[in-house]
Amino acid sequence: MNKALEIVLALLIVGVTLAFGGVQPIAYSLMEVVLFLAVLALLLKQTGRGEVRLHLPVWPVLFVFLVILQLVPLPVGLVGALSPARLADVKAGALLAGPPAWTTLSVYPHDTLLNLMRWLAYIAGFVLAAQVFDARQGRSLLLRALILLGCFEAGYGIVQYTTGWQKIFTFTKKYDLEEATGTFINRNHFAGLLELTLPLVLAAAFYSFQIWSRRRRMSHGGRLPEEESSAGFQALFYLFLLVLMVVAVIFSRSRMGILVTVFSIVFLAVLAQLKIRRKVWMLGVFVFLACVLAYGVWIGLNPVLARFEAMRDPAFLQIEGRVAIWRDGVRMIRDYPLTGTGLGTFAVAFRRYQTGRVERLVDHTHNDFLEVASDTGLPGALLLFLPIFYLLGKMVVSFLSDARGYRRAVLLGCIGSTLGLLIHSLTDFNLQIPSNALIFSVILGTGYKAARSERAEENRSAARLPEWRRARALDG
Repeated sequence: MNKALEIVLALLIVGVTLAFGGVQPIAYSLMEVVLFLAVLALLLKQTGRGEVRLHLPVWPVLFVFLVILQLVPLPVGLVGALSPARLADVKAGALLAGPPAWTTLSVYPHDTLLNLMRWLAYIAGFVLAAQVFDARQGRSLLLRALILLGCFEAGYGIVQYTTGWQKIFTFTKKYDLEEATGTFINRNHFAGLLELTLPLVLAAAFYSFQIWSRRRRMSHGGRLPEEESSAGFQALFYLFLLVLMVVAVIFSRSRMGILVTVFSIVFLAVLAQLKIRRKVWMLGVFVFLACVLAYGVWIGLNPVLARFEAMRDPAFLQIEGRVAIWRDGVRMIRDYPLTGTGLGTFAVAFRRYQTGRVERLVDHTHNDFLEVASDTGLPGALLLFLPIFYLLGKMVVSFLSDARGYRRAVLLGCIGSTLGLLIHSLTDFNLQIPSNALIFSVILGTGYKAARSERAEENRSAARLPEWRRARALDG
């Protein structure tokens, strides 16, 4: 059952990503249907065995309940107590007839309901990822699919940049015509996809390096078995893939994407060094960075550097426009601090707060933290993001203490993916892109299973095992 669910989840992620990141209604609607059916099949299977057990923490459930509260019609008096600005909106919209007796906290329940279904799908992806990951089964098919997807997107983006063939399959691009975007419309979301998958490639290189290093110490300089000596070549192969992916991020010309990618690689390299303490590992990372730089110079970095050069303009922040959106978004949060305007209603509610580029429709804040806060209020933002940061810290601690080699490598990849997207979310809205949000939830689910529930289960089981079997179980 788990293997079938893993295949379905992997194929779904690939399909949604290739379909322009899943931004079209048909794409994300099919995503929701497949995920809901997969969870239903899992529940039916567990019910047949007489035990229903989902790896799901309480905080996503509480977030869903908060959004449902935004949809439920409430007495006008209660709405006024919770959100005076919402009550003022209701009164302004009913000047002649007077305010209704009941209304919703969401300013546009239709969009809130649609976005609730999407977030429920992401939670389903979290649950399925946590269900199918098992460090004892060896390399995860789902994580390998994510690596292959990232490599494909990177190669597609490099072809776009180097040849000028600016198409997404048969669709001719209208925007970002000089950048690599893969199968995405926006270069920043392409960079976000690579930020999510690139750390998994580094983690695979780290896992192969662990095997090579351990067997090399065991052989005391003698000849290694062919199976184990190949681990060194596998590590080099993954580093080569990593070079291509980083180059693709550079050619996206996404400033935040480039900065986040470099930071993630350095952070993960140092974190891995703290665990294995081998100089050859850091040497390999430096050689990797040198290869990236050399390849980039060979292809041509002038257009990329021009993007950073523009930041020297004193009026850059005003020209960019994001600061004005953030400032107006903060004003909206001040008016709806407790309940927000409703999940997914930013584009509707922001219009009367917009002070910059008023001729354009601003549908996202270009900051996921601000957008979630404006949609669901400060409680919703805290309820969503604080547990993610806690899980990130838990994954770091588990990585440093875990004795199982493969799970340790998986945790390293999940740490890099989570950290990278959270940092990029400060200046963009990758969590509003279905493919990236789904992959993010899958990585969180995998990290949750590896750092918490799986280790807790193993600790309980290991306490009942003889010492020699316990040591053998941890060798992985």
